[in-house]
Amino acid sequence: MAQFTRLDPRSTPAAHRGPSGDAGAPAARQWTLKRNCSLSPRQVLAIYGSLTTLSLTFATLFAWKGLWMVLPFSVLENGLLGAALLYYARHALDRETVRIEGDRVVVEVLRSEGTTRHDFNLGWVHGHWGGRRGDTFWLQQGADKVAVGTQVGVAQRRAFAAEFQRALRRRRAGFTERI
Repeated sequence: MAQFTRLDPRSTPAAHRGPSGDAGAPAARQWTLKRNCSLSPRQVLAIYGSLTTLSLTFATLFAWKGLWMVLPFSVLENGLLGAALLYYARHALDRETVRIEGDRVVVEVLRSEGTTRHDFNLGWVHGHWGGRRGDTFWLQQGADKVAVGTQVGVAQRRAFAAEFQRALRRRRAGFTERI
C-alpha cells in the first residue's frame, strides 16, 4: 500500500511569505507521493545479515555432520533472498514531490538512479489522464511532460490529482487578480 502525504504549508515558518519573501504572496503548496515501505534500507540489511548468519550456521552444522547438500541450498536461498531485498531496498525511498511555488510548478522525481527535476510555468501546465488503462496522471507543458503519482495506488493518485487541480485553479485565479 502506498501513501499520499500532503504537507500543510502552515506548518513551516515561511508559510506566510511567498517565494520572494513578501507577506502578500501566496504560500507554496507541496505534496509528497511515496510508497508505504515498512523497512528502511538499513533495517533490511540488518534483517538480511541476521537471517543469513543463522541459516549458514545451521547449514554448516549439517554439512559437518555429513549432510553436505544442505549448504549449497542454503547459499542459493540466501543469494535469492539477498537479490529480492536489494531490489526492495533500492526502491524503498523512491518518491515524487510536487510543489506550487509562486508562478512555477516544480516536480522532483527521486528514484534509485537519481533525482530529476521538472519545472513548469503555472499558467501553461495542465494535468491529464493517460496510459494504457487511463490511470496515469501526467503534468504537461508543451512537449515536456512527467507522470506523477507512480508510487501510489490509483485511488490516492486520483485524490492527489483532484486536490492538485483545485490548488492550481485557485493559484491561477490569485495571480490573475493581481495582474
